[in-house]
Amino acid sequence: MNKGLNANSEINISVQFLLKAMVMVALVVGSYYQAMLRFSNIEVRINDMHEELVVLSSKVANMEQDHVEELEETISEQKNLLQKLGLKK
Repeated sequence: MNKGLNANSEINISVQFLLKAMVMVALVVGSYYQAMLRFSNIEVRINDMHEELVVLSSKVANMEQDHVEELEETISEQKNLLQKLGLKK
């Protein structure tokens, strides 16, 4: 019974071997699902960070636009003052 295949072409598998195979399959399947769970958590975190980055980028763009508008107003005020003083035409 130590042989896996006897003279009658019958396959004899021990219960111990079946249990080891089942444990190995369970470990592989469990590891796969654990890895998939980690990947999905990482994907969710990346998507959240991307959304935050988009929001921050739009806020920075708005702040830059406001700053540019303020600078343009300051420049036009300074030009008007220079024209009033007669230093610039």
